[in-house]
Amino acid sequence: MHSQDLQLIRDGKIPVSALITIRKGELAHNPVSGNIQPVAVELVKIIGAGRQWDCCYYDETTGCTIYDHRPHSCRVLKCWDTEEILALVEKDTLSRFDILEADDPLIPVIREHERICPYDDLQDIQANLGRLSEKRKRELEKRVRDDLRFRTRIIADYQLQLSKELFCFGRPFFQLLQALGIRITESQDGVKLKWE
Repeated sequence: MHSQDLQLIRDGKIPVSALITIRKGELAHNPVSGNIQPVAVELVKIIGAGRQWDCCYYDETTGCTIYDHRPHSCRVLKCWDTEEILALVEKDTLSRFDILEADDPLIPVIREHERICPYDDLQDIQANLGRLSEKRKRELEKRVRDDLRFRTRIIADYQLQLSKELFCFGRPFFQLLQALGIRITESQDGVKLKWE
């Protein structure tokens, strides 16, 4: 989502429940470089449907279901010429803090989550996956637990639906580690990371 899309969100044409946050530092495909790399800025995107991140507003029979209220990047998309849309990558983007009202009670909660569960070291984790010390592995396991505990508490305190949770906090840390090949198990002792 870009600055031009803020009014669509504020007017409810694209509700927050249809958005997900990709936090700064999260590993994602960069269409300009063609590589998986940390995103340089926070990104707010329309949530995907299915495993391929197909737009939740796309219907195979009717096409775009919000065509008259589609975001800026969709308006500039030309499948035959990607230059204009590629020029938008990580430029003039909206963040959660742009979208939420300045007095929203979730803003300090989001900032607290950023402190408890940073994502800025994912590239380093990926690069050193086979060489992580036992101490570092324990720290990552603790971060996974802290993230899940925090989310559980905030969901209960604020009655958040999953869609609002994904907008406020992005994907859970354990999911990002799974994408790196780290297996997650859960027992009555809590979440455990399995290193292979």
